[in-house]
Amino acid sequence: MRNKKEDAAKSLKYYWEHHEECLKRQRARQAALKHPCPTCGVPISASAKYCRKHSPHHPKGENHPSWKGGRTRGGGGYIKVLKPEHSRADKRDGYVAEHIVVWEEAHGKPLPKGWVVHHLNGIKDDNRPKNLVALPNMKHNLVLQAKAKRIQELEALLNNQHQLL
Repeated sequence: MRNKKEDAAKSLKYYWEHHEECLKRQRARQAALKHPCPTCGVPISASAKYCRKHSPHHPKGENHPSWKGGRTRGGGGYIKVLKPEHSRADKRDGYVAEHIVVWEEAHGKPLPKGWVVHHLNGIKDDNRPKNLVALPNMKHNLVLQAKAKRIQELEALLNNQHQLL
């Protein structure tokens, strides 16, 4: 019984050693076939002319047929603009909320850490400077709570007036 277990363990060990050896040889062959992308120098396969980033078949930015000038509607109804150099830009795509950029340009300074830009009229894509105010996050939460309370009061008032009619 012990011999069968030992034989199985030996054959399994041989398989994995052999498998790793084959993988190393395969990776070495693939690496030898690669050549650099003419645009950026990244190693690419022998059959490729460009890396994926620089391929004419995968246009990005201004070259993409759906390009809209680097301005798009993001999640939650906010407008986002392409500014990869901005400190608050999304690391994945380089977009930043437009209301932050507009407020910073209007005030000539970056938005302080822990602060948010609030739309006074509640319309998320109305990014006129006079409609934007910067607040510390805690103060912004208080403003939102007060706004919600006022809406409830007005709804109750309307309900009372509707019942009187």
